[in-house]
This record gives sequence, structure tokens and C-alpha cells, in this order.
Amino acid sequence: MHNLFFYANVCHVCKAYGKEIQLKKCGGCKMISYCNKEHQKHHWPQHKDLCKAINKILNNNATSYIFDNLHTSHIESWVQVKMNLMLLVGIEVSRPLRSYEEQMFKFIRSCTVCHNTKSLVDCSNCPNTSFCKEHQNTKTHKNLCSLFKLCFDLDVAFMKSKRIVPKVTVPLNTNKIFLPYNMQTFINSYWRETETLFKLWQYNIAYISEYLTRPLTLLFALEKLQGYENSDMIVHVIGANMMEVDGFEIWEIVLHWLPYLKSLKIVLIGPELSWGTLIQDVCNYCLQKGKNFSIDICGALYAEYECSKQFIKPNVIIGFNTGIHECIDIDSKTDTWAASIRIIAKQNCPLILTSYTFHETQQEQERLKTILRRNIPCKYSFKNPYSSLRPHRDYETEGVYYQNGYVLIYSHLNVIHKEMGKNDSKQYLN
Repeated sequence: MHNLFFYANVCHVCKAYGKEIQLKKCGGCKMISYCNKEHQKHHWPQHKDLCKAINKILNNNATSYIFDNLHTSHIESWVQVKMNLMLLVGIEVSRPLRSYEEQMFKFIRSCTVCHNTKSLVDCSNCPNTSFCKEHQNTKTHKNLCSLFKLCFDLDVAFMKSKRIVPKVTVPLNTNKIFLPYNMQTFINSYWRETETLFKLWQYNIAYISEYLTRPLTLLFALEKLQGYENSDMIVHVIGANMMEVDGFEIWEIVLHWLPYLKSLKIVLIGPELSWGTLIQDVCNYCLQKGKNFSIDICGALYAEYECSKQFIKPNVIIGFNTGIHECIDIDSKTDTWAASIRIIAKQNCPLILTSYTFHETQQEQERLKTILRRNIPCKYSFKNPYSSLRPHRDYETEGVYYQNGYVLIYSHLNVIHKEMGKNDSKQYLN
């Protein structure tokens, strides 16, 4: 369980940290710490191949630490240094790095201001941050400190607890009503503190929101699109992975919230998945109203799914943190999104895309226009009031991000305005 995550300033095995804890770095890689020899010995079977790979690189370059003389205060350059070294070690170790091993590079112990890796002092409150002597009294960390502490506390709490999908406690609406103001007010309105997993309510809010963010983002988008009053709904979730499969039961909220909806089918589409169908038992109230809910799982790219016998035409398409913009060359074989987006446009139905940051939202808009070679009016492009409330460390910005933090809503993509000219590619629609 201790390998679920990595923080530079804690014992990797027991997760202890603080002034009273005497941490000692691994003598080989100098990138991971333990509070005693027993814990280091306990972790060595899992750590040794990575450690030896790092040591081989150190010996080849006649240096004692892999990040020696590589630090830079420029964040983007520093991220590139870390990713290059991570890639180099991954090649040397001859296997994909585990998630916590990647975090050893992404969240290396360094000064939060200048990224110096020598003569550091750790933050007394959060286990994520260190300072060099010059920047020990910096105020830039103040706003993030409590969030990093919450990241760590939640990681530890979730590590120790059995993962349980929150029960749907939203009553069955008989009339059309609007969503509360945001995720926080929704949880406060419909979840009781007696039905919780953790002692601290703040932890429960973060935990519940991780499950609620997907169906509530869909409902929020439908409100922006003037609602949904049909009796049947087929939702295509593009770029889906196991995060969408985990807790699929929570989608019953959509049946409860939309009074006219009788049948809900969620189709999860993504190459990381297998093929199958899940029939979910709904609550007694849904049974009395003749409501039903099922999930199809399709282990394919969207373009492949559209050609399959299992294809069902959607009423709405949604993608959660899909990162469509991440492939730079849309004409390369590595870009699997271009063909799918062209097929999605032909479905002539709403498209909803979420992103971690507003900048990514802008990049998604630009990529859609580039692929479809036309300007596409966007119904909504802003912060998502139904994003998750659980913070995650962001190695690229050195801050935090939230699942589905921002949302793009299109009525449909199959609207031709003018063909894009050479100077149109840098324009954004909001």
C-alpha cells in the first residue's frame, strides 16, 4: 500500500514526517527517504531495480546525484529536465515506471522557488515543499501549503480505507428543478454526515465529490443547453478508462434528477477498457417509476466503436479530462483523436469536454477547430462548478489541480461557418 504515492519529505513506508522524524535518504539514488533501516530494508525489493538504474547513470556521468547542476528557476524548463531524466531512467530500468516512481521525479525534493536541490529546509506543515537558505522565508508557498497538506492527508486516508462508492441519497424529482450553486452546496444539501467514510467532514466532501463530478458535470451541461426532457438518454463517454468504471453506480443520480427520464444508458468508450455490459440495480423508487439504467463498456477508440455492431447513436457525448490537444501533430499515426472527432461531429449532438486548467480548455477549443477546419461556436467555456473538490499535486504548475476543473460545452460540432484561413488558427472562442 505504501507504493500508492510518493512524497519527498516523508518516510516512504510509514508516511511519517515532521521535525521529530529523522529521515535518511537512500544511499544509492538519494531520491527516497525512510525513518529507519527496517523500513528501508522492507522497501528494498521493490526499489532496488530503479535504484540500480539510477546508480548506473550516476556512474556513467561521474556525478553523485542525478539532479546535480541541472536546476533552473524557470518552471517549464525545470519540468523538462525532470521529464528527460525520468525517461532516461525508464529506458535504463527496462520497464514502465510505477506511478510512485514517476512521482519521485515529478515531485523531487528541491527549493520551491529556485529548484536548487542542495542545503534544503523542509516546510514544517506540509510534506511536499522544501526551501533553500535564500528562499526559506518566502511567502509564495503560504496559499498552497494547506492544499498540499490536504493532498497528503487524503492520500493517506484513502490508502488506509476501503474504497466504497457513496450511496445515491438524492430524492427522485417529480418536477424539473435546477442544480444547487456548486458541488459544495450539492453535497451539503443531499449528503448527511452520518453516512460518511471518514471522521473529518472535509475528507468526506473531497471523497464524495470524486464520484459525483462526472454525473453532475453532465447535468450542469444539460442545464446550460436548456435542459433535457426526453424519456431515453444515451450518453457516450469518450476517452474513458477505469476511473469511469469505478463507481459507475453513482450515475443513477441522473435518473433521479431528470423527472422525464425513464431509461439511461452510459457507453464508456476507450482503448484501455474491455468489452462488456453492466446492468445496474436501481432503487425501489426508480423501479416503481419504471426507470432503468445500464452501462456498456467498449474497449476501442471512438472511430473503431462507430464501425462496430455495438454502436448506438448518442443523445450527448462527454469526455472527462481527455487531453485531445496533447498530440501536437494531428496527421501523425500517434494521434488517435482526429478521426474520432470527425466522427463525433457527424453525430450532431452536444459535446462536453472537461479539462484540469483553463489553458487546457483553450487548447481543446483550438484543437477541435484545427481538426474540423472550421470555427465552432461554444456554448460555455469556464470553470466547472461541479469539479471534484479533492486537490491533486500538479508537477507542471507546481500548484494543485482538480478533476474536471473546467468545462467546454458545445451544442454540436456539425455547424459550418467559414473555412479556416491561415490566420484563424490562433483565435479562441469563448
